[in-house]
Amino acid sequence: MKRATIALSMAPLFFGFSLAQSQSGNPPSKPVEIWVQALANRDGSAPVTCEVVQTTSGSPFSLWSTFGEAGPSEKLGFELHDSSAHCGNGGFHIASLMASGAMSAPVLIEEISATAGWDSGPMDPGPGVAVQVQVTLSSRQLTGFSPDREPLYGNPVRDSRTIRFEAGQEFILPVLSVEPRAREILGVQEVLLRIRAGWAGRAGATEYGAIAVTAAAPDSEILLDGGVAGHVGADGNFLLTSVPVGQREVRIHGPSGPPVSRWVMVARGKTFAISPEAVSGSALSQPPFVSADKNSTGAPEYRRTRDGAIMVQIPEGEYLMGNRETEGSPLPHRVYVSAFLMDKLPVTVGLFKHFAEATGNPLPPPPYWGVHDDFPVAFVTWDEGKAYCEWAGGRLPTEAEREKATRGTDGRLWPWGNEPPPTPDRGVFRRNWGELGNDKVGIRPAGASPYGLLDTGGNMWEWVEDWWDGDYFKTSPKENPPGPKTGRAHVVKGGSWDSRPTVLSASSRNFGYVGYREGDYGFRCAADLPR
Repeated sequence: MKRATIALSMAPLFFGFSLAQSQSGNPPSKPVEIWVQALANRDGSAPVTCEVVQTTSGSPFSLWSTFGEAGPSEKLGFELHDSSAHCGNGGFHIASLMASGAMSAPVLIEEISATAGWDSGPMDPGPGVAVQVQVTLSSRQLTGFSPDREPLYGNPVRDSRTIRFEAGQEFILPVLSVEPRAREILGVQEVLLRIRAGWAGRAGATEYGAIAVTAAAPDSEILLDGGVAGHVGADGNFLLTSVPVGQREVRIHGPSGPPVSRWVMVARGKTFAISPEAVSGSALSQPPFVSADKNSTGAPEYRRTRDGAIMVQIPEGEYLMGNRETEGSPLPHRVYVSAFLMDKLPVTVGLFKHFAEATGNPLPPPPYWGVHDDFPVAFVTWDEGKAYCEWAGGRLPTEAEREKATRGTDGRLWPWGNEPPPTPDRGVFRRNWGELGNDKVGIRPAGASPYGLLDTGGNMWEWVEDWWDGDYFKTSPKENPPGPKTGRAHVVKGGSWDSRPTVLSASSRNFGYVGYREGDYGFRCAADLPR
């Protein structure tokens, strides 16, 4: 099965795909479908795409695409002379295509190898609607031409990722080697690969609809499922075509104010219209936070209007981040963090249900210990946590914010002080799989942080905004470190109900790959101070 769509001009791009055996060493038992779209975002123009879909039952296959063509200039450099796009199945052979006159030399080449299958964990909800893909990306680009006018390409840059896809989910993979010179020649801001994989035959796997954004501020940035799709024109409108059916997230970043996010159920052949005003609703016309006095530590508290959650004000200032004696041995270093708000409690099942009902976002798989509204929500991905926080009027915290809110400025090891190991009245840890899991939030005041936050050590690992890099602290900025610019996984903090006691320390850090969903991963939200 193949579907290829070419629209306007785009950065020259090539990719190849091969699917081999499953994670366990055996071919997948059901056919797997992989959809790949190469996308370039350009200054002042709509994005341009080329896409291919193919199905396999485990045998190797390949897909390819090129966008734009270049030829030698007088000085044996190169210049872009054709921005057409090509897609196809099977092997891609540059020499034969150039000899046949089908195309000139591509400027940017992306080669992807992939292995699909299932890799279940002891707490995983099962492979019913999910597929896991190991992806290796090799990226190289045209550097010039030889005296014989043969194209010359730079050494490839490689990256490997493990991605888990559930129904309707996509992964955005940035192209690694768009150097400044090529970026200028091609007139692009960024080049991305959008990848979707799933068991073939599921409803709507390769069907498409459209989303029309209306009445938005001119030049607002539009993101579809996390990838930049383009910018609103002077008339306030923007049309997203060839949108895969299913639940899609559209995010509108205007020139001012917070981003507006909306989950849209796209139907085959239908156009769904949204606008910032329609997305906002009556709740967003109110102040996002309402003062709720001070807690027992003296820290000011606020009630979030959208979901009623209590947020605690964490003061600005410097603190010692990291500790060589804790899990992962993170490098100790001084960090300054501006004042911010942090949820007093983890986001619960009850709050997430409200979010799902309001947005159409699906609920995560139920944990084996049961669904309890006052327990932390489990089995949520990083993307789902981020979507919740933005819907509620906040964001995920940075790792530096999460650690400061947990340990304060006195250098303590644990949220509650320096008395190890933790006891059951301070945190939830070392519980047995199959019997107990996480526990009700907010019932362990003895484990409070210096600012009155609860459950920051144990109960659930919590997603933060940062990409994971084990060596990031060696080069991170001293003031408001944002984390690495990209990565394969995101940081989680705090330890969980199945952790060893030492993992509950404030400096402990772990990670989860993109799309990872586990029974001890949850989140809480942060926000900038209300103005």
